[in-house]
Formats: sequence, C-alpha cells, structure tokens
Amino acid sequence: MLDFYKNWFESFFLALIVVGIAVALSAPSAAISYAVIFLSGIFAGRLIYERKHKMKFPYVMIIAGFVIGYLIGVYYGSRMVVIALFAIGAILSYKLYDKKILKDTKY
Repeated sequence: MLDFYKNWFESFFLALIVVGIAVALSAPSAAISYAVIFLSGIFAGRLIYERKHKMKFPYVMIIAGFVIGYLIGVYYGSRMVVIALFAIGAILSYKLYDKKILKDTKY
C-alpha cells in the first residue's frame, strides 16, 4: 500500500485532472469557459500567495493538474486564450494580495 502522506499530491493531481475535464465539458460557451478559467486563476493566485513561504511545489502541481484537465476538456474557445486568462488571473490575484489590496479573513 502506498503511503498517502508521502504521495498525497499525486492523488489530488489526478483527481483535479478529472475535475478540470468535467468543468470544461460542462461549460456551454466560450465566454463561460473563459470566465471559469479566469476565476480559477484568481483562486490559484490566492493559494500560491498563501503558501508563499511554505511548501509550494505540491500545490503548483495540483493547480497544474486542474489546468491540464481543463485544457483537455475545453470544447469552446481557444486553448491559448484559456492559458493566458488563467495566468492573468493568477498573477493579478497574487499581486493584489501581495500589495494588501485584497485581504484574507485569516489575517
């Protein structure tokens, strides 16, 4: 049996590939696909900011799993636009949290 505590992020990586595919396939238009991936980028930027001084690699891989799944499942819209909107959302969110414009309730 695999030690879950040592390999937990591989399980989440694969699970989020499936979730990404399901979310992408459920979007009925390109505009909704773009909005969903932009919001996902915003959430990813917040997670990366929260883990700034802690273990980051597993969380980046989990986020990458969702994006890969989303890219596999996106039917409407351009894959390049999806990647760009995700990156813009993640960078924008990270910068807004870093400059304390957005705040988390934990802090």
